[in-house]
Amino acid sequence: MIELVKVNENRVNGTMRELGEDSFVCRVQYLNDLDPFMEYNVREPPRPLYHTFNTTIPLSYQIAAVHRLLQAPHRLDDATLQVFKDGDYGPYLDLDSTLGEQDEELEGLQER
Repeated sequence: MIELVKVNENRVNGTMRELGEDSFVCRVQYLNDLDPFMEYNVREPPRPLYHTFNTTIPLSYQIAAVHRLLQAPHRLDDATLQVFKDGDYGPYLDLDSTLGEQDEELEGLQER
């Protein structure tokens, strides 16, 4: 699961850095659903981390970097990306497509 909040610029060591058109910055978390007997699943880490996706490369080539960043306990083969916005779970993203090809799924994300 990935919580997407699009940002137009990125802070690096306190300074602003402009990103290219083919970059999509968002916050990412994973859903810890390893225990099937848990009443509810928790998003980890508690404070989402920022990740920059390239909108022209298929997500299947980028998901390993997100998995490493989050240090998720799941197997990479079991990982997928899901939009989470305003407290609601949205659509799953197609890992064989680019973010640029999935504009409809990302429509309406608030910019910060």
